[in-house]
Amino acid sequence: MSDFRRIRFESTVGAGLPVIASVTRVLASGDPITHITGSLSGTLGYVMSEVEDGKLFSEVVLAAKSLGYTEPDPRDDLSGMDVARKALILARLLGQRINLSDIQVESLYPDELGPNSMSTEAFLESGLSSLDKDVDERVRSASSKGNVLRYVCVIEGPRCQVGLKELPKDSPLGRLRGSDNVVEIYSRCYKNSPLVIQGAGAGNDTTAAGVLADIVDLQDLFQLDS
Repeated sequence: MSDFRRIRFESTVGAGLPVIASVTRVLASGDPITHITGSLSGTLGYVMSEVEDGKLFSEVVLAAKSLGYTEPDPRDDLSGMDVARKALILARLLGQRINLSDIQVESLYPDELGPNSMSTEAFLESGLSSLDKDVDERVRSASSKGNVLRYVCVIEGPRCQVGLKELPKDSPLGRLRGSDNVVEIYSRCYKNSPLVIQGAGAGNDTTAAGVLADIVDLQDLFQLDS
């Protein structure tokens, strides 16, 4: 009996979306991927598309929390670390030997509003609203140029950044609404028109479907190797 190990981790990035499978397939075809841009947080996707309509950042975050989109402490989402972990997985798939500490991450709140300085209750009651003015100014600035703000990861060579980025309204990421995830993959074949993967990037059903697909895939591999 052969000694081997197999691992599947599709749901670590886009729940049920075939993000890792698509990246792996493109690379396996011999088509080098130049960069990946993606909105990998359903929570932040929802928040940024809602503030685009003129709603207050604090009100949108509280609404997202009431809908069950955020963690119990929304700062777990607003810190950007969840997106950074997903970006790290994709960067390593592309062969980049980087660690989480190598990723430039933009948090949507300052350190003085962080968990080490303020309780969750205090943040929700007073700290969150103090962020409204800055976010509104950035949204208006982007809009004046015909752009929108999205919280995205950008992976290009050894460079990996996570944070707010101005994007054209008519781009796949610019058209993003609600809690969907969107990933744009650029390569030699997909140079001018990227491979776009879009759909529900969170939720019990979609995540369970992704995990089940990995289990079935592993079962097939075991049968082939037995």
